[in-house]
Amino acid sequence: MEMERNVWQGTRKYMEKIYKKIKKLDELACEIKNLKKQGKKVVHCHGVFDLIHPGHIRHLASAKKEGDILVVTITADEYVRKGPGRPIFNENLRAETLAAMENVDYVAINDAPTAVNCIKMLMPSVYVKGQDYIQKDKDVTGKINDEEEAILSVGGGIVFTDDITFSSSKLINEHLEVFPDAVRKYLKKISEKHSIDSIIKSINSVKNLKVLVIGDAIIDQYHYCETMGTSLKGQIVVTKSVSEEFFAGGVFATANNVAALCGKVDLVTVLGDKDNNQQFIDSHLSTNITAKYFYRADSPTTVKRRFVDSGNNKKMFEICLMNDFPISSNLENDVLGYLEEKIANYDLVIVSDFGHGFLNKRLIAFICKNSKFLAVNVQTNSANTGFNLTSKYPRADYVSIDEPEIRLAMHEKHMSLDEVMEMLLQKFDYKNLIVTRGKQGSLFYSKETDFIEAPALASKVIDTVGAGDAFFAYTAPLIAAGIAPEVVSFAGNAVGALAVQIVCNRNPVDVVDLLKFITRLLK
Repeated sequence: MEMERNVWQGTRKYMEKIYKKIKKLDELACEIKNLKKQGKKVVHCHGVFDLIHPGHIRHLASAKKEGDILVVTITADEYVRKGPGRPIFNENLRAETLAAMENVDYVAINDAPTAVNCIKMLMPSVYVKGQDYIQKDKDVTGKINDEEEAILSVGGGIVFTDDITFSSSKLINEHLEVFPDAVRKYLKKISEKHSIDSIIKSINSVKNLKVLVIGDAIIDQYHYCETMGTSLKGQIVVTKSVSEEFFAGGVFATANNVAALCGKVDLVTVLGDKDNNQQFIDSHLSTNITAKYFYRADSPTTVKRRFVDSGNNKKMFEICLMNDFPISSNLENDVLGYLEEKIANYDLVIVSDFGHGFLNKRLIAFICKNSKFLAVNVQTNSANTGFNLTSKYPRADYVSIDEPEIRLAMHEKHMSLDEVMEMLLQKFDYKNLIVTRGKQGSLFYSKETDFIEAPALASKVIDTVGAGDAFFAYTAPLIAAGIAPEVVSFAGNAVGALAVQIVCNRNPVDVVDLLKFITRLLK
């Protein structure tokens, strides 16, 4: 009994010593200020430190040699952008692990996406990074330049350690079984055929494409509710309003995702002339998007109001505020006149057709005939109940569609998906086709390349709304630029994995997050 008490007391003292090292950033800033007054030289390291390995241990040991006090800050869970399933260990466990190391004097969790705020707040004498960052152009985030600027601004300097290195992502991929065996084999095959650098180069190559995005304007609304029960006066479910959140959906979501990848994007859409929500829309478009709005009389801009259970994020029901009748002939002529002047200027025309009355036969015929490279996504949804099919478009260089939509378009419920895809390309003048299949990944087909299957890469799903738009928006420029279909499918599924972690269209998929995720997957 005495031995157990001694062990417990020893463990408690050890843990107390560890927790004393873990500080809030503002507390740590005061501590460092006092230490510097005592003549101590403070060294700062920053990172995710998701899986501590020999490379980290040597890096921190080398860093400690640069001064008297070693401070380590870690990226909070919310800002770890390494894709689904990361970080493996939460921020508190990562902080505790680092604090347990003898040569680490203090640890703090940084509630921001970069180390810049930490550097400016802590004002260390030396900021230390690993040798991976010596070649700054290899840092896909570009953050190393900002961090160096920050340390110089507070009178410090940057040092790069030169020791044995390991990749946490590679170790996690190989030993912690983040993905099923089939996915791991797929990733290995991709990495053997295409280097990380070549894939990143391919993705970055589309920045200068001139892109026009055309489609239906939609405002997505989420009204979060708590279920209270059923009414005593009738069999209706009663809910309590908790909060609400509005998003720029439809063609705006597509345009925002395209704008994350391409340098400049033009947008054409139709708003209602009453309740047009234009101010909200403008404030939610990326700064590199130039929008041209047309207005239809006696109509609102389409709003899809979803009521969502705040406990589990599941949709309960939806109300649509819309006019889905075809636009007037006068408005059609105005849009056609504008496109006649502009459409020849674009390398790529992207159409997001939600079937809400904007894109009629004349507009579709004109777009199909005059686009240099046409990418089309035609969606069947609750508001058009199967009437909006890709068969509306006689020609396209690229079509993105999900499995139920292609089966509706071809009126084939039971035939194999391969056969349905072949039939679609035989019947219509389509060059490239990708069918998205949710948990089953995606299937690419063209007459030149045959079928290319890519598995889903998501390990966690928060919300599927908007994921298909993000997939389409990223893959369209890549296909237009002639990127290898294997790379397009892989990149598209990576985008999808990131998109399902975003609530509705709260944010587009960030291209830097995509590049980091791809790097992590293929290490």
